[in-house]
Amino acid sequence: MRILYKDLKHGTIKLRVENLDDLWYLSGILNAGDKVIAKTERRVKSKDDSLRGKSVREVITLGIEVENIDLESPDMLRVSGKIVEGPDELIAKGSYHTFNIQKDTILKIIKEKWSSIELQRLKDAENSSLRSKILVVILDDRDATIALLRESKVFYYDLTSKSISGKYYKDLKKREKGKEEFYESIVNFIGEIEKKENISAIIISGPGFEPENFYHFILNHYPQKFKGRTFFERGCSGGISGVREILQKPAIRKISEKINSAEEIRKVNELLREIGKDSGLGIYSIKEVENASQLGAIEILLVNDDFFLKNRKNVERIINNVRNKSGKFKFINNKSEAGKQLASLGGIAAILRFKI
Repeated sequence: MRILYKDLKHGTIKLRVENLDDLWYLSGILNAGDKVIAKTERRVKSKDDSLRGKSVREVITLGIEVENIDLESPDMLRVSGKIVEGPDELIAKGSYHTFNIQKDTILKIIKEKWSSIELQRLKDAENSSLRSKILVVILDDRDATIALLRESKVFYYDLTSKSISGKYYKDLKKREKGKEEFYESIVNFIGEIEKKENISAIIISGPGFEPENFYHFILNHYPQKFKGRTFFERGCSGGISGVREILQKPAIRKISEKINSAEEIRKVNELLREIGKDSGLGIYSIKEVENASQLGAIEILLVNDDFFLKNRKNVERIINNVRNKSGKFKFINNKSEAGKQLASLGGIAAILRFKI
């Protein structure tokens, strides 16, 4: 996200959406009652008398008072509300309009007052735009799971080949040829992702020998493309479980620690471990969390973004308590894997400094 203009005295910030992760950040910044101004296409009646009764689509600038915010699609944020600003000759004030906010959309947000939490999310969005993305490739006997670690969530892709397993080809040469074809298909898939994403590191792992075989294959065949940014780490699990496993390893944490979605998975897993051990350091439910925040016991607060929007007043109070006691807080995307796990605990939880 790029901030183009800021005037907090008048509650105004103008920004440009630079990537799809910005839509997730923006969905947590906007609130009902905010004013949003942006250019949009709208069907309006033509001024030409010969076309009376017909309408044409024109690009105009509108301002709406936000009522609904919808991020059902990962590549579009829908913001709707009553029109409060626009060309009088073309639109009727008080009618409704929906902005379809996508990458490269420029919009102005006006609030009565920007909270410190909203400004922090704005800063997080700015910083996230500067960070590269990471790919995790988990291979087992004949399958590959490729995980793209974006800020908002982890996106998973599955590739399968029947060419690797020995039971499909008794002929060793055919099996080796099939294996190379599968490796090439993974390389090509990575190339397609890299056309859209700035990938700084590729981590290869999984059970058995295939991950290491693939690692050496790409370094031998594509040294200029992969050398220096590709890492191999032994693992025990395949698929999505393998991604979870690899993100917990100390060597990999250094590579991925700044990626929000990877940090989400680690923190929620840490919370679940404390709950599972019955250590008293992992708690959930808004009542328990609020009590712990008042006692200064919270090391890190975890809140699903949708839970925050539905319980904004109470959660803001808890967040302020946590920050005043030098604790940290993290918003979790409710549609991510970590978010779904947190939702099963009620949408809000905390890891404590000490038992209470």
